[in-house]
Amino acid sequence: EKAGLPIGPVYYTVDRSTSMEDMYARYWQEVVRMEDSPESEHSTTLLVAPEFCIDNVEIFESFSTTLTQPLTALDVEDSIQLVFFHPHWSFRDGGERGGEGAAANYARRSPWPMINILRTNQVRAAQKGIPTGLVYKQNEKTLSGIGVEKLETMLRLRDWTEIADVKVNRREMEALRVAQDFQQTGVIKQEDTSFLNDATPAANKVDGTQIEKGNLVNVVKEALEKRLGKESGKVTRLSGPETSAAIMASDFLLAEVEKIIASSDPPSP
Repeated sequence: EKAGLPIGPVYYTVDRSTSMEDMYARYWQEVVRMEDSPESEHSTTLLVAPEFCIDNVEIFESFSTTLTQPLTALDVEDSIQLVFFHPHWSFRDGGERGGEGAAANYARRSPWPMINILRTNQVRAAQKGIPTGLVYKQNEKTLSGIGVEKLETMLRLRDWTEIADVKVNRREMEALRVAQDFQQTGVIKQEDTSFLNDATPAANKVDGTQIEKGNLVNVVKEALEKRLGKESGKVTRLSGPETSAAIMASDFLLAEVEKIIASSDPPSP
């Protein structure tokens, strides 16, 4: 709601198809259903497929790719976005998670294979409210705190009561705090934008190893340092979440710079 998302119910549906053809047909049926429904009555769809590729996550991932790749070609990318869940899901974005058992993978693990069909306008509204890459990083931190053993036990038992009281404090991450404060007030505090009024950029004054305690400049700085191999001595590819965070932080900062330039007095002739 704070991100400007319309409030609407989630449509849950179960399909017991086992073949690709049947699942394709059901998927497109649900896409049409959502497209034909107003957001106030049908916000998003969760298609649960308990018998589809439940023991073969590789085939499920391949199937998922065949759904996401045509979105642009079919000109529906501006209408829907997809997120997939599976009991054995493992992220493949280059993150260092110690193999498929790492806690971060449980952000996309579920008791059964599932397809989440989202409205693109809602996804974009949410991204403007909270940068997805930074949210991902906070989720990873939270899941790691719970631990793989407990997460796997809860997934197998389908019982999450042990973490019923666990809350994620998004504001633990400074970049998220800045973004949320700006979204709510329309104003960025001077202490969060000191680099605009200081001859020495704030990025040169911070401890680069403490990115979670830095501001948006730190997010970009850390991404550049890793990409250019400042510590490792070699060019290093950024993970998906790191790339997302860096792009969003850059967009945010550039937009603020443009506002400052636009509001400045024009130079004297």
